Amino acid sequence: MLALMQYYLSKDFTVFLARSAEEALEVLQREQLHAVVSDQNLGDGLMGVDLLKRVSELQPHAARILVTASQKLEDAQKAINEARVNHFLTKPFTEQELKNTVGQAVHNAALVAIRDKMVQELKEQLGLRPAKPAAGRSPPSSTRIKTVEPRAPDAKGGGNQPLIPESERLAFRDGLTGLYNHRYFQEALSAGLLSARRREQKLMLVLVDIDGFRRFNLSRGYAEGDKLLRRVAQLVTELMEDPVTHARSDNSSEIAARYDWDVFGVVLCNADVERARTYAEKLRKAVEEFDFPEGTGSGQGEVTVSAAISVFPDPARSEQDLISFAEKALRASKLVGPNRVVIANQG
Repeated sequence: MLALMQYYLSKDFTVFLARSAEEALEVLQREQLHAVVSDQNLGDGLMGVDLLKRVSELQPHAARILVTASQKLEDAQKAINEARVNHFLTKPFTEQELKNTVGQAVHNAALVAIRDKMVQELKEQLGLRPAKPAAGRSPPSSTRIKTVEPRAPDAKGGGNQPLIPESERLAFRDGLTGLYNHRYFQEALSAGLLSARRREQKLMLVLVDIDGFRRFNLSRGYAEGDKLLRRVAQLVTELMEDPVTHARSDNSSEIAARYDWDVFGVVLCNADVERARTYAEKLRKAVEEFDFPEGTGSGQGEVTVSAAISVFPDPARSEQDLISFAEKALRASKLVGPNRVVIANQG
């Protein structure tokens, strides 16, 4: 099975083959890995969960995938709790199932690493440092090592509030709308395109612009403009959910972000033009028909949005193309008139 897995995965990944737990640990010490795939039964009494637990300690950002024939809930719980297993591959599996599972795991691990990097950069800017453990004590070997961070008095002076959750929010969330910020959007889009290329899937970028927002701010005031941005942002995310199950895609690159001052960016993975068009039209109609009561100074039909959809891999062949085509299409649609959805192309 090892040789077959190596054959399948080597088409898309650099693969290091280990025929024992000892060999696997040697690779872990030598190479920086994106994912580790382990069978549950490794022989010699060692289980895959034990190996993946070591992976979580040595390379916490590497995705951990357990191959197993068991479908027992308690086995899955043990793997998740003890080894922080991210994904499971149940025997027997097909080549496509293997490639999809590994590809998604690598993709998700990359996004986690991006988030951690952004958070760490912000901590450094704020001068935050984890406290050193007491003498003679070491932090537990775990991917979730607890550290003591600087704390600040709360507004009432009655206790201290942790600073780190706030710094994590600031690192990749827009402070006004709560959506992802532009920087995280760029990182997620890059990761999503990498995954789409590897899997030969389509990816849709939808840019949504609030029509006449500058005039709205000037006539109603910036405070009302902020409230409008928050409400439209809420509609942007709500309509990404499945209308029946109300669930969001489990693809971590499928995100909504505040792309610019009055522009939102939505990434739809493994989607076709029809899905993107349906989403954009639903959003356009929802905003047009929404009765903005108190708090925006606007009623039903007074606020509209325009949207442009850019398609990878045709015509957009790169991240730069995807963004450029969508931006140009959005500007062109504004010249024709507001409250419309357009599909971008090279022309």
